[in-house]
Amino acid sequence: MPNLLLLDASSSLCSVALLTDQGDFWKTEDQPRRHAQRLLAMVDEILEEAGVSPQALNGVAFGRGPGSFTGIRIAVSVAQGISLGLGIPVCGLSSLQLIARAVCEQDDSVNDVMVIMDAHMGEVFWGQFRRSGDDLMPLSEEQVGTPEVCQQQLSQWQGSIAGGGLQLADFSAYPQALNGIQPEARFMTTAARQAWDRGDFSDPENHPPVYLRNSVAWKKLDEQPSLLKK
Repeated sequence: MPNLLLLDASSSLCSVALLTDQGDFWKTEDQPRRHAQRLLAMVDEILEEAGVSPQALNGVAFGRGPGSFTGIRIAVSVAQGISLGLGIPVCGLSSLQLIARAVCEQDDSVNDVMVIMDAHMGEVFWGQFRRSGDDLMPLSEEQVGTPEVCQQQLSQWQGSIAGGGLQLADFSAYPQALNGIQPEARFMTTAARQAWDRGDFSDPENHPPVYLRNSVAWKKLDEQPSLLKK
């Protein structure tokens, strides 16, 4: 079993996890605007807690997005720095899929999940996923758009829905039971192991971030109007 370090900073949460032969370790903090200060420090903390040296790591997986533009950049930078410093491969995992996987792992009866996240700037991210054995497959391309466009697809959806985007006023008529689930490194464990077994870990240039929006369109997070603030 490889020692895999997992990172996610694609939401207000800053999280790390570590998969080892001795068990899995994870740490999550709600640290909006402090990802740059905390993510690498949390890596050091979890390695110390597990008694694993950096040199014993075999790979790094990170939440590639979509999500917070700044948070994704920080996670990618940390993953790339560790990869280059230790000479180990990386793997980017969908932040939307992490939420869908969390839902499926919490409820074995769930097979289809549509995930909606607040993208700020008057838009939402969304993606649709289906359980396939122990894996989770995307049913369509991940998208960004207005709540109205998302609702057009949601109106035809027969499965579960999850993600913080459900807290927006536009989605208040839909079930809210799963609206608090955000991407976390601890939700990566199964996907990271599967990716390692498939040989998906490789050089950093093969695993770019996924923003779903041109970086020119982004503002600093604290300047982005969230639909939740209405």
